[in-house]
Amino acid sequence: MRYKIFFLVILISVTLGVDVTHTWAAGWHYYDPECPVSLGDKTMKFVAMQPKKNIDRVCDALPDTGPTVIVLDAGDPELRDMTWDIRILEANAPIAEDSPTAISSLATQKYRNGMVNFDHTFTHAGNYMLYVKLTSDDGKKVYIGKHFFTVGLVTESEFYIYLAFSICVFAASSFGFIKWRQKRAVSKD
Repeated sequence: MRYKIFFLVILISVTLGVDVTHTWAAGWHYYDPECPVSLGDKTMKFVAMQPKKNIDRVCDALPDTGPTVIVLDAGDPELRDMTWDIRILEANAPIAEDSPTAISSLATQKYRNGMVNFDHTFTHAGNYMLYVKLTSDDGKKVYIGKHFFTVGLVTESEFYIYLAFSICVFAASSFGFIKWRQKRAVSKD
């Protein structure tokens, strides 16, 4: 009987320990400090924050709707000399030059310091895409990047954490109920 309890404790520890380290480190959402947006053979960094709600820097899953600060950082000098077209779209929206489906967009211009930050207020939960198109002055080089992220949705890792927690609570309460019934049966005899 003691081996069963020991095995149950180990099983619960392993189940919770697999993903809990990442969730504790970043406030339920894992943040990759690089968080790259692929632009073919080049990359830039993406970070989103909701400073009025928490201090987490998020890569792919904003916890709530509301005011958000989005930061893009291109370290490559070639990208700094290009014209940047930045848009936020719904994840399933078509991409066209003057897309009326863009939720937000910045004026097309050069960002010589290689960094841009802008505010956007997300009004509803859903799947979104950051669309970035960088074009050289002569138009011969074009880099296009897409970064998908969610706003206000439960992520897959959160779902598994909630599921593991629910299973542990169910197992602990079932174990407690069985022990209570055993004690009750012994005391009636």
